Amino acid sequence: MRLLFIRHAIAAPAPRGMRDEDRPLTSAGVDSFRQTARVLARVARKPRAILTSPHLRAQQTADIAAQAWGHMRSIVVPALAEGDWPGICRALADYEDDDTVALVGHESWISTVTARFLGSRNHRAFDYRKGGAALIEAKDLHACKGALLWFIPPRVFRRLE
Repeated sequence: MRLLFIRHAIAAPAPRGMRDEDRPLTSAGVDSFRQTARVLARVARKPRAILTSPHLRAQQTADIAAQAWGHMRSIVVPALAEGDWPGICRALADYEDDDTVALVGHESWISTVTARFLGSRNHRAFDYRKGGAALIEAKDLHACKGALLWFIPPRVFRRLE
């Protein structure tokens, strides 16, 4: 299975009284990720599914990606909020070995899981910028073993557009 990890785009700071989960993307975040998503749709095979954290900013990012690939809907997976890997694996069990599945979530769990897939303990080596993405060929989901196919920061997506 190929896993397309996407970190949510730029979100607004939480004003007093707002829950972190409810923070929306900024207008700049929306515009920037629309550019990213257009390029992402060209460089990555259309995923079988887009799974997203329930946090608003991740759902908005997933919806923009879904629009870029056309006729897709994102699926909320609560385990993607905190990077609950066993829970994420349960959600991925519905897909075939030859599928590509996009996972939209948050730092620091995305970089930690990426590092684990590549046999590294240094998650900072895979620090995702907001709107960044990576494609991993997963050889063993439960053991987090795989190979990095590409890792693209948002500024490179913008240059590719």
